[in-house]
Amino acid sequence: MASTVFQRRLIETQFAFQEATGHSSAAYRKLHGPLQHQQKQLEVLTDVLHKNERGCIIICGTEATDRSCQSLLRDYCKSHPVVHVLRDEESVCNYLKTLERRKVRELMRVSKTVFRSCANYEFFNLSDGKQEVVETSGDARRLSDNRFHTPFLTLKKAERHFLKFMALVTAGNILSTLEAAYPLSNTRVELRPFTYAVSVGFSELELLSGTVDIEQLESGSDAFELCIDETRDDVDLSPSPEICVISRVFAEVRRNTIVPIIYHVDRSRSKDQSAGYQYMELVHHGLRLAPEFVTVDLHLNDAEIQCIVDAKGSVKIIGDMTCLEEAAEWDDAWWVDTYERAVRLGCDVVRLRRPGVRLEDNFAVQRLRDKVNGLDGSAVPVTAFNTGRHGKTSLVFNPTLTSVRHESLPRMSEPSVTARECTEALSKCFVYDPMNFYIFGASVSYSLSPAMHNAGYELCGLPHTYRTNQTPTLNDLHDLVTDPHFGGVSVTLPFKIEIIALTHSLSRHAKAIGAVNTLIPVRELAADGTIPDELSLLKERNRAGPVKALYGENTDWIGIRACIRRGLSPVNAVRPQSTALVVGAGGMARAAVYALLQLGVRNIFIHNRTLANAERLAEYNQQLVSGPSERRIDRDFKDVRLHVLESREAPWPSAYRQPTIVVSCIPTHSVGDSPAPPKFTMPAQWLKSPTGGVVLEVAYKTLHTPLLEQIRAEVDRGWVAMDGLDLLPEQGFAQFELFTGRRAPRRLMREQVLRQYRDSGVQDTDLIQSRLALIDEQEP
Repeated sequence: MASTVFQRRLIETQFAFQEATGHSSAAYRKLHGPLQHQQKQLEVLTDVLHKNERGCIIICGTEATDRSCQSLLRDYCKSHPVVHVLRDEESVCNYLKTLERRKVRELMRVSKTVFRSCANYEFFNLSDGKQEVVETSGDARRLSDNRFHTPFLTLKKAERHFLKFMALVTAGNILSTLEAAYPLSNTRVELRPFTYAVSVGFSELELLSGTVDIEQLESGSDAFELCIDETRDDVDLSPSPEICVISRVFAEVRRNTIVPIIYHVDRSRSKDQSAGYQYMELVHHGLRLAPEFVTVDLHLNDAEIQCIVDAKGSVKIIGDMTCLEEAAEWDDAWWVDTYERAVRLGCDVVRLRRPGVRLEDNFAVQRLRDKVNGLDGSAVPVTAFNTGRHGKTSLVFNPTLTSVRHESLPRMSEPSVTARECTEALSKCFVYDPMNFYIFGASVSYSLSPAMHNAGYELCGLPHTYRTNQTPTLNDLHDLVTDPHFGGVSVTLPFKIEIIALTHSLSRHAKAIGAVNTLIPVRELAADGTIPDELSLLKERNRAGPVKALYGENTDWIGIRACIRRGLSPVNAVRPQSTALVVGAGGMARAAVYALLQLGVRNIFIHNRTLANAERLAEYNQQLVSGPSERRIDRDFKDVRLHVLESREAPWPSAYRQPTIVVSCIPTHSVGDSPAPPKFTMPAQWLKSPTGGVVLEVAYKTLHTPLLEQIRAEVDRGWVAMDGLDLLPEQGFAQFELFTGRRAPRRLMREQVLRQYRDSGVQDTDLIQSRLALIDEQEP
């Protein structure tokens, strides 16, 4: 997976050994004896590591059990990521179909200790205990839309999980295939206003029994804090570290969330605040798992903290000073000194907490935040709040990664509030204003966007409303924009291009696509009168006032990109030879081509019933990727070629592979005065990919278009059908982030789209019900 997506050469040392010696490792050992075999293994491994230091993924085999090879790998760790991949013993035994399970388990326990000693990262490869194909009553062909239980997509969650891990391990120096398109990904979570970290205890999760819904726990929060008790008695760290249980639980969290993870070793029950073997071992193990953040206790001495900071790699360090008993008052200079010490030692965020004993403490902590933010060079964010019953007010007004609990977990003493309660309190204190959002177009009465967005607002505690505004002209937009509580507009047909003339500025994506589907008010201009940067725009969200400018964005391409990525099986991952087809030449087709370019597709074909429009779209995008530098977009588009297919009768060009990605952007119903175009299906000669692929129909007024029915009938050949009910939530998540500055509650919004569509009178309730039943299985 990694070598394909990140375009790195794959080298397996066992094949390198056979290439160098002419024998397999076992045969060579039998011929020459164990001593010479060990020497040859070391020689081959040294040669492989030396000759392939860049642009490779090297798979190392059993030679890692040899001491000399272990020493070599330990040295290699100093300059390269070395990943120990492990899996639960039961799954390995089942895979081997062995009856000698005790022997396999013992071998695995020994090997884990050895492998861990010569690796600097650890990845727990979770097993999926669910059936790969779900049998349901009714017509199996109609229920083939259960994409997440087709044999072709059973590895999608594992793929996303591992690629996210690889991106973090390599410090982001490789193309991110996951969340980079979504607006909030462009702004670090510790810099965004009013962010929340849901704090969940390791034991509280009960992950090993599978009784906790992790995606539900993170819903409405911006980070997931996994708290591990230093005094746990079920984690044996000595003499041989056996902490796979932590790796597994961490992997469960990573597999089922997309928010940053904070790995926190809780020392609140420890009587000794000096660093012990167990605490340091737990923290260093956390670094091996590659979370986004790891906390370090600021009670440690400078040398102990520096040891952790020096080993952090791409992980950000949160310097944590938690006082359990009444500590120095917030106005005491000791707190500022603690902050400055943490910054000097290399912490990326500083978290300060003390018990609140009276109401005044909540005002005092704000004075501390102001004092810290006023320091020269205070670029390191600070989060500071009171704990306990009297500290709730400080939690509400703390702007950065406030520790919160989830309402589904038992109410504990800490944290004492939920993210929703904090947001509702901000509204009641007039920090957040009620905002009005709309979907604007010529035919939006059937739109599911209001149900989706309003459900998201309610879950997050935001006081906003989202309504439809159906109109044949743009004239009504003026009344919406002059409302001080105007929050933004989702723009639909036929105004996506026409509305550009009313904007004052466009995002680079909207400029490249030449269409806008999201309009955002700007209430504060930069000093030079221009639109402010993304962080400044985020700080304006949820606040009423006169609108001074309009900013145009396009999220259609984000939704299309996400659907393609979710629907492509790992075998069809985008490669230099991959080919895609876009049907149509309007605004959505523009977004589709842009999404394909951002995915790295180099061979894109366009088909449209009006040939001239297809040619214009191809020419326009060809200039984007190879024209003057001022028109190019921000990717390496070497060798990208756009082609036009003149008719459905044309054979697929023999010089190119059959398409594995198809996006149909033809309306399936009339829009305003424009009648629905003829129904489209894929010509048989364009549907011959030996590995199948994904076909996305962007419209959703009907789920039974001829194209979707055609592709569902091809599920046995590896084809996956996706429709507008897949696309609408994905682009809606991006709009939600742009409108509110908050992460969208994704599962809830997907669920609302499906439920409202069913309630709108669709006859085929089986299809909707099957998708609802499997909604928990979708990627977060």
